[in-house]
Amino acid sequence: MTQSEDTKIQSHKRRLTIMQVLPRLHVGGVERGTIEFSIYLKQQGHIPIVVSNGGSMVEILEHHGIKHIRLNVEKKSLATLSSISKIKQIMLENAVDVVHARSRVPAWLCYLALKNVSNRPCFITTLHGLHSISKYSSVMARGDRVIAVSEVAKDYLKQHFKTYLKQQPVVIYRGIDPQFQYGRQASKQWQQNITSQYKCFNQWKKVLLPGRLSPVKGVENLLQWLKCSQSNVRLLLTANPNESKYSQKINKTLVENGLVEKVVWLGVVRNMPDLYASVDLVVSTNKKPESFGRTVLEALSVGKPVVAYDHGGVSEVMNQLYPQGLVPNNHVTDLSDKISQFLQQAPIVKPHNSFKNETMFDQTLALYDETVGQV
Repeated sequence: MTQSEDTKIQSHKRRLTIMQVLPRLHVGGVERGTIEFSIYLKQQGHIPIVVSNGGSMVEILEHHGIKHIRLNVEKKSLATLSSISKIKQIMLENAVDVVHARSRVPAWLCYLALKNVSNRPCFITTLHGLHSISKYSSVMARGDRVIAVSEVAKDYLKQHFKTYLKQQPVVIYRGIDPQFQYGRQASKQWQQNITSQYKCFNQWKKVLLPGRLSPVKGVENLLQWLKCSQSNVRLLLTANPNESKYSQKINKTLVENGLVEKVVWLGVVRNMPDLYASVDLVVSTNKKPESFGRTVLEALSVGKPVVAYDHGGVSEVMNQLYPQGLVPNNHVTDLSDKISQFLQQAPIVKPHNSFKNETMFDQTLALYDETVGQV
C-alpha cells in the first residue's frame, strides 16, 4: 500500500475488499454506477472486485487496474447454480469483507454462497428496480443491510418484503458523475462526429429518449406528439432499429404512421454528457414507475429541460429539481402539449448540488464500515 492510499483510509475502520456482483457490464446505469464506485474505492485505498458475465465496459475496469472476474451470474437457469461454489471460492481466496449484489440472479447466488460460511463477509443488496412481487424478488430484501435508491424504492421494500428485512432499508440516492456539469458544451470532436453522420443535426430541434429501448420505455406515448410536430423536429433514440423484437416493432409502427423521417436511431452512445448537451429536450415516458430517474437527473444536471410522467423515482427527482416538467401519468395529450410547449420556450433549469456521486459513494462506504464485523 502506498502512503497516499494509507492516508485515504484513515477515516475508515480498515482497508476493505469489496466484491460487487451484477449480471453484465454492458451499457446501463447500474453498470456505470458499479464501475464509477469501483474506481472510487480504489482511489480511497480499498480493494474492489467486480464479478459479472462480462461486457464491453470490462475494459474500463482493466484500464484502472481493477480486478474483474467473469462468471455466469446473469441468467435465471439451473446451469447458473454452478456459480454458487465459484462465488464462495472467490470470496475465500480474496478474503472478501463485503459482498454487494445489485440484481436478483447475482443476489440469489451470493445469498446461497454465503450460507454456512464461518466469519463470512457481510451481504449488502441494492434495490435498483421495482421488480415484480414474488419470492424470487424477495432476495433483494434479504441482505444484512439493504440499500434503496429512493424513497419510492424504500416504500416498495417495506410494503412487499417487510418480513425479509433484517433492518430498515437505507435510502442512498444514486448519484451522477461530475462530467454531467451544468452548462456543459459538447466537444468539437463530438460535434464533428455527429454532423458527419447526420448533416442536418444542428438544424434540428432534438428531443432525446435516453437509455435502453424496451417495452416499458413507452415510445408509443410519443407518437401523438410526433405526428403533430414540426418538420424540423427529431426524436433521438439511443438504440438500433434491429437490436430487439421491440425495436423492430417500434420501427414498423413508425413506418406505418409515416414517421420514419422524424426519428433518429443513434445506436449505443458512450458519451452521454455530450449527447445531453447537444439536444433541446429530454423525455421520460415509462409505462411503469422506475425506482429512480437517472437519465432525468443527468439531463437536468447538464441544464437541459425534461418532460416526464409523474410517477415513481422520476417523480421524486423531478419534484426536487424541475416540477414544471411533470405530466400526469399516461396522459398522452398532456405529454404532447408540454413537449411542444417546451420546444418553443421551456422554463430555465437551475443548477443544483443534489445527487452527487461522491455523496452516494461516501454513504455506501459508511454503511459497509458500519456493517462489517456485525454479521
